[in-house]
Amino acid sequence: MEEQSKANANIEKLNSEQRYAVYKVLHAIYEYQTDMPKCFFLDGPAGTGKTFVYSTLLHAVRGKGDQAIAVASTGMAATLLSGGRIAHSIFKIPLTLNATSTCNLKPNTSEAKILLDAKVIVWDEAPMTHVHAFLAVDRLLKDLTKCDEPFGGKIILLGGDFRQVLPVILRGSQSLTVSSCIKKHRLWSDFFVMKLTENMSAFDSEKEFAS
Repeated sequence: MEEQSKANANIEKLNSEQRYAVYKVLHAIYEYQTDMPKCFFLDGPAGTGKTFVYSTLLHAVRGKGDQAIAVASTGMAATLLSGGRIAHSIFKIPLTLNATSTCNLKPNTSEAKILLDAKVIVWDEAPMTHVHAFLAVDRLLKDLTKCDEPFGGKIILLGGDFRQVLPVILRGSQSLTVSSCIKKHRLWSDFFVMKLTENMSAFDSEKEFAS
């Protein structure tokens, strides 16, 4: 009940863009139809309340007694998410990546069961993550679910700001850095993009939103 109470309290504070994002993903989770997307990207500059959207969605799903996974590309961002972990830790993404890398997570383990049971995966600061990591996670989820849909048919919400930060490529050129982000890969065509434009900093900070 505590999770549902938090969700209800947050929902009352959502602006129209945030509300649209939350309900778009919730509809995909609980009222899925074949013409609906399963992969979402929440695009917005700092201060537009992305963390608030993530937290509201996580509370809403957990309030129904369901599993919701929250990860981020950095430890700092993960601390702002309810139950947040670093993505590399949850998916066992290898530190050294290439186009054919696979995650080091075995089927029939407790970690695999958590992924299988999850109704939604929320991933913040996604633009910082190399596309090879997303490809590895895509392979992992397809293997676990035995489903060939993108990310094994799981509902996934990525978020961040491509205008702010991109993956760090050691001694890489600007063109190499840009090409390493998911937005430049075929995977991107599977994502439904939702935009946040209203700056919420005048009302509150994203840290406070994450309650």
